[in-house]
Amino acid sequence: MAAILLRLHFHDCFVEGCDGSILIDNGPQSEKLEFAHQWVRGFGVIERAKAQLEASCPGVVSCADIVALAARDVIVMVLTLNLLD
Repeated sequence: MAAILLRLHFHDCFVEGCDGSILIDNGPQSEKLEFAHQWVRGFGVIERAKAQLEASCPGVVSCADIVALAARDVIVMVLTLNLLD
C-alpha cells in the first residue's frame, strides 16, 4: 500500500502541483483516465478517508491534503515497522 499511495501522490503533484485533480472523476476527460495514469491505484483508500473526514469536519480538508498525508503516513508506518524487526 505504501508504494501505491506514494505513486498516487507523485502522479497528482508531478505536472501542475498537488491539487487533487487526479481524483476528480469528470467522465472521459478525467485526469485519472489519462494514459500516463493507467496503472495508478489507491483511489478507493483516498475516497474512504475523504468520506470519514467529511463526516467529522465537512469542507475543511482538501483531497490534495489527504493524498499527501496518506502517502506520508503510510511511508512512516512502513519505516517504523521495518525498524521494529
